[in-house]
Amino acid sequence: MSVSNFRPLTLVNSDDVFYDIVVIGGGVIGCALARELGRRFGNVLLMEKETSVGFHTSGRNSGVVHSGFNPRPGTLKAKLCVEGSKAIRELCKERQVPYEQVGTYVVATDESQVPVLHTLKRRGDENGVPGIEILSMEDVRRQEPNVKGVAALFSPTGAIVDSVALTQTLAEDASQLGVTVALGKEVVRIEESAQAITLHTRSRRFSTQFMINCSGLYADRLAHTMGLARNYVVAPFRGEYFVVNRADDPVIKSMVYPVPNALVPFLGVHLTRTIAGSVLIGPNAVPAFGREAYNKFAINAKDMIEMVWHRGIWNALIRNQELIGVAWNELRHSCSKKHFFKEASCLVSGLCLQDLTLDRRVGIRPQLINKDGRLVEDLVVEATPRSIHILNVVSPGMTSALAFAKWVSDGIHDDLHWENQPTGDDAQRTLHN
Repeated sequence: MSVSNFRPLTLVNSDDVFYDIVVIGGGVIGCALARELGRRFGNVLLMEKETSVGFHTSGRNSGVVHSGFNPRPGTLKAKLCVEGSKAIRELCKERQVPYEQVGTYVVATDESQVPVLHTLKRRGDENGVPGIEILSMEDVRRQEPNVKGVAALFSPTGAIVDSVALTQTLAEDASQLGVTVALGKEVVRIEESAQAITLHTRSRRFSTQFMINCSGLYADRLAHTMGLARNYVVAPFRGEYFVVNRADDPVIKSMVYPVPNALVPFLGVHLTRTIAGSVLIGPNAVPAFGREAYNKFAINAKDMIEMVWHRGIWNALIRNQELIGVAWNELRHSCSKKHFFKEASCLVSGLCLQDLTLDRRVGIRPQLINKDGRLVEDLVVEATPRSIHILNVVSPGMTSALAFAKWVSDGIHDDLHWENQPTGDDAQRTLHN
């Protein structure tokens, strides 16, 4: 999306560029926040370092809108996922964003995995996910004849969306509400005083009464410049995909997942229909050597040095031996057609190795690690009187975006301070005075 689609950023003397609220990060979370804040406040700026919104994580995922049966009941993640799924469905219908409710299957490939399906169903029922059920393979194959296994969980509200179009639509809506969208503006330094926060880009300064940092891959780094979140560091994981080249028989019509591995916070290699009608296999979760290391051989020295110097990385290496084994296996099989074929063939029959082609789509997941070496699965928010730092909106982040934006906005008072919002036992919030 070009700058011309948005309300233009007026080029005036830097000392005159002052906003009530600035949102840093033009991913789906930042755009949803800008849209929500634009309804309430008259002078909001959305800043994105790239020349288009949704350029990184938000535009490089598989476009899945989750139903909400994975999060633990009673958590904020569960609440926002279910509410967000419904909100995205309504938005896509209203704004004609490409969207299709295809349903989700979680397949147990042997009897030992069946109890996990029942656990997921209980979670889904408690979270208010409609229509969720456990099916025999006979019932599954009436809809998905190629699926293999002994039983499956089915959730009819699982859906796919064009994630780039969704993010762009949210930015367009924000612009229509009067939000200024500034593309190509990378924040490199932040200063906070009693009167305002000053944001420095490479060429200009912007001042604001209140700032929201939701810069995804760089959220921890910006928080560190303000002396916050020192106990956390982002470790990037690269997600690769293969696409199935079979127009006459696309293998599946919905989404097919394996039973989740309790050792890692990733859902495993799965098969997903896309809006374009193709079928994706992936993503994996390969440790990446840079926050934007989309190429498997890419290395960013600054990012690597930053990670190596953080004690959380060393504690993760020392304490999580099972996780290290999983990570090494992922690294070893990066871009391996045979590996993806083997993983997919556990879930579906009828695939041939030559059906798979490495997809150009590559994403980076910003996985937060704390000082003890634990991979953080919870929502982490740190705040000062003039700022909010959203440090860990992992999957189902896109699904939750609209509900999460409302949750944050509802906590911002008209005098521009953020009140402690009711959360859940999964949300970590720290206020720094």
